[in-house]
Amino acid sequence: MFTAKHIKDGKMLIKGVTKFIHYKRDILSEEKLDAIRKKQTAFKELLRTGTKEEVREKAKELQKVCERSLPMPTMPGVRENVEVFFVAIVIALGIRSYFLQPFKIPTGSMQPTLNGIIAQGYSEQEETKWKEVEPNILVKGWDLLWRGRNYVDVTAKEDFTISKIYQKNWLKFFSFTYIERRGIRGEKLKPIRIWSPILQTVNDLGLRNHLSGARQGKAADGTPVFSVNGAGIKAGTVLARGYVDTGDQVLVNKFSYHFRNPTRGEVFVFTTQGIELIEERNGNTNSQHYIKRLVGVPGDRFEVKPPELHINGVRATESGINRVMERQDGYTGYVLSPRKMSPKRESFGMNSGKLPPREYMAMGDNSPNSWDSRGWGTVKEKNLVGPALFVYWPFGAHWGLID
Repeated sequence: MFTAKHIKDGKMLIKGVTKFIHYKRDILSEEKLDAIRKKQTAFKELLRTGTKEEVREKAKELQKVCERSLPMPTMPGVRENVEVFFVAIVIALGIRSYFLQPFKIPTGSMQPTLNGIIAQGYSEQEETKWKEVEPNILVKGWDLLWRGRNYVDVTAKEDFTISKIYQKNWLKFFSFTYIERRGIRGEKLKPIRIWSPILQTVNDLGLRNHLSGARQGKAADGTPVFSVNGAGIKAGTVLARGYVDTGDQVLVNKFSYHFRNPTRGEVFVFTTQGIELIEERNGNTNSQHYIKRLVGVPGDRFEVKPPELHINGVRATESGINRVMERQDGYTGYVLSPRKMSPKRESFGMNSGKLPPREYMAMGDNSPNSWDSRGWGTVKEKNLVGPALFVYWPFGAHWGLID
C-alpha cells in the first residue's frame, strides 16, 4: 500500500505544474506554455522508468523551467513569491495526498446520516408559491453560507432553440448546468449558466419540461449530457426554478488505514476501480469515490434479517449500524435487496458465508435506496481510501464528527 517517496513527490510536482499553468496562463506565452508541457510530459514518463536520482534531478529542472517562464520581475521579491507559490501548492497537495481529502456526498444513499444533493422545484403554475418561498438577497446569502442552499430562478430573455445541455464543475465541488443554444436565425448565442448540477436542473427544477425528444448520454468525465434537436424556447419561459441544497462535504482521513485495519460500523470512502458492475453501469472505467458504512470485515458471517443486521450469528452492536436498525429519526432499517438492483444479479454477499480475506462489505444507511455491496459485491482492500472524519460544510445538523 506504500509508494516510494520520490514517486509521491514527483506526482505532487506534476499536479503543482498543472495548477501553475492554470493560474499563470494569462501571462505566459504559447511558446513557454508548450515548453512547460513538454517538460511535464517527459517527467511523467521518467517517473515510471527512471531512478530516484534521475527523478529528483529532472524535478529540479521542471521547477526551474516554470520559474524562468514568468516575465522578468520589475520589483524585488517576485522570485521568492513564485517559490512560495510552489511550496504552498506542494504542501496543499501533500496534505490532500497523504492525510485529509475533501469529499462531497452526491446521493441520498447515506441519509439521514449524511445528506446528498437535494432539490425542490417550482413550476410556472406555482409562481405564487415560489414568491412565498424565495427570500430576499440577504437571506439568500445567509442560506448559501450556512445551509449550502442555492436559489435558482432562470427565465428566457429572448427566443432561442436548445441544442445541448452539459455540466461543468468548479473546484470539483460546485456544479453548473450549461444550456447551449442558437438564436432564431441560427446564430450561436452565449450559453446560459445555471448554478445547479445537471440532473437536479433537468429532473427537479423543471428544465425537462422543455426537452421533448432529448437524448441522454455521458461526457468523457462521466457526467450526463443531453442532446436536443432544436427545442424551441419563447422569451419569458421559466427554464428552471427552485432551490438546491448541496450535499454534505466531508474530510476523509487517508492516513488512518496505513496503521490500522478498517473497523466495522464506521463510515468510509473507497474507489470503484475494478468493481465490475459499477463500471458497467457507469459505461466507463473511470474510478469514482463512494461513501458507505462498513458493515462487514474479513471473516464475518453476514446475514440480513430485516430490519436487522446479524454478524457472526448475533445482532450487530455498533452504534452506527444500530441507529439504522432502530428505525427512528428517519432511519428505515436494513432490507435484503435495494430497489435499484443490478440487472445481472440478485442481492449477493448476503447470507452467504464468510467474507474473504482483504474484502469488506459496504451498505448505505438509507438501505432501501442504496446501491451497495448487495448489488455489486465486496470492496477490496486496495480500493480503501479512509474513514470519513468530519462534515466541514454546510454548518447544519450534520456539521462535526461523523459517527
